[in-house]
This record gives sequence, C-alpha cells and structure tokens, in this order.
Amino acid sequence: MRLEIGIIALVEAVLGAPAERRAQFEWLINKPLATHFGRYHPMIIDLFEQMGGDSDGLFAKADGYLIPDAYFPEPYHFLFEFDELQHFTAYRKQTLAVYPADLTVAFNRQKYTQFCIRHQESALQKGTDRFRRKTADFPFINGRAAQRAFFDTFRDWLPPLHGLCPTLRLAEFEVTDILTGKLTGEAAKDYIRALLRVRLSNLGVASPAFKS
Repeated sequence: MRLEIGIIALVEAVLGAPAERRAQFEWLINKPLATHFGRYHPMIIDLFEQMGGDSDGLFAKADGYLIPDAYFPEPYHFLFEFDELQHFTAYRKQTLAVYPADLTVAFNRQKYTQFCIRHQESALQKGTDRFRRKTADFPFINGRAAQRAFFDTFRDWLPPLHGLCPTLRLAEFEVTDILTGKLTGEAAKDYIRALLRVRLSNLGVASPAFKS
C-alpha cells in the first residue's frame, strides 16, 4: 500500500472530513502558463531555465492535470501532499530557495531544505531507473527528479492565487513513528493532530475545528 494512503486516512480522521483523492483544477496543469501564474510567471519561467529545462519539450507535450495527493474541500479548502524520500532532492532544494517572498506555505520551508541537504543522494537512488530517467521537459539524467521538484512548486505557488488556502505538506521524516508502527490508533491521531495544528495556525487564516 502506498504510504500516503494511510497518512491521508489519519488526516481525514483528525479533520473529521473526507478528502477528494483525484481532484482536478483547470489551473493546476503540467505547463507554467501566464494566465495561471499571474505575477509569479516570470519567476517560474526563470526557475525552469535555471533548472536546465527545455522549453520546446515542455510545451510540445500534451496538457495534463497535476493531481494532488488529496484535496480537502470546504471548510478546509486546501491541497494535501505527503512527501516521501524521493521528493527531497537537490532540485527540490533549488526550488525552495526561490519561493516568492509574499507566498505563505503550510509547511516548514527551512526544515524541508534541511531534509533535502540530508537526503538528496538517497532520494535519487530510491526505486527503479524510472526515478532517474530523462523527460521531455528535463532531458537529462535525473530529469524526472527535476520535473517532480518543478511541479511541486506548482502545487505550492498556484492554490493561493486561485482561491485556495496554502497547500499543506507533511514529510515522510516527520511521521516515521507512524510509518514504522511505533505510533498507532489514537496515539497516531494525536500526533497528526499536533502537526496539523502547527501548520494551520501559521497560515493567517481561521483554523477549522478539529475532531476530538
């Protein structure tokens, strides 16, 4: 079973609300369009170029939705992402360094950067060769890792521009005791509840009530 399934189920239990697992948004696609990124568009294009992206490859491929791990609708109204090891690459560190100054995020960006520094080598080694393959938009070895990091910025930058709350993220390394079975049942829920309280309290928006 994919790790995020169990974590999403815990978040659902804590929030007392079901998540949508295959949500699609017309502005969350695999191309950085000016109509979607607005004032951030020059920044996302500059990031793409800094990462060694190929514009011809990017815009030649078919349009496709970027599906979040989960979407919690009203009253929460945020995307939820569970970030496993393979997300914490040097490419992700590169993207985190150029986040807009006025962008509010529902995770600890400094902690995520440290995760990238600590785990970037093992992140690239995880899994089969598909994690290290080239892509049309990043046509070099480990292009898929670069693409993943680039699209993670979409999931962070775009929602607040389109009426959603900031994307809420949890990292694999933050829930190790749950993944290893050290915390289960109500103890696991209490742990997730504590993490979410911190995330939501930092958003500058009214935090919905938690289910006890």
